[in-house]
Amino acid sequence: MKTIHFCEWFFLFLDMQNAHLDKLIYRSERPFWHFLLAAPLYFFTISMSLKMFDLFYTGRIINGLKFTLAVLFMFVCAAALTFTKRVYTNSFTKEVRFNFILFNIPLCKDTVFKNVEYVSVYKNHSDRDFEVQIWLSETKKKSVSIHLNSQSAFNLAIKIANGLQVNLLDATEKGNFKWVEKES
Repeated sequence: MKTIHFCEWFFLFLDMQNAHLDKLIYRSERPFWHFLLAAPLYFFTISMSLKMFDLFYTGRIINGLKFTLAVLFMFVCAAALTFTKRVYTNSFTKEVRFNFILFNIPLCKDTVFKNVEYVSVYKNHSDRDFEVQIWLSETKKKSVSIHLNSQSAFNLAIKIANGLQVNLLDATEKGNFKWVEKES
């Protein structure tokens, strides 16, 4: 049986205490028509899965593998239409966590950025899109979201900056970066 030392116990206790400080600041909303498109895809995924198991059971392995590929393709298409992104912040630890779920089932391990210094919205002039970036130091940044218009990029960036209680930099104009004033 493994014994837990006092230091491990203390840090585990602190993590549990800080877990309640995580605040949901953003949840992506899917339009209803995405679910309408995904419903037949899920239906065909289930029915094709049954056929796939039947093919494997009867010994037609090659056809079963073909159906497996088709089932995976249909499921990925349906999941792409229905997954949601959630963003949690913790202002105490300056930590932001991105979570991708499909019907309350996590799709992957949460992406966590610790010790965030500030958030910026950057206009990529070559692609004409807007990136929300998280700055971990003066030289280390991570692009966390890409948007087609500045309004949606700023909506997410403001929510992250307010949730973390950090500054927001407007880097949409080349050579004219400015700090965005927070509304009280």
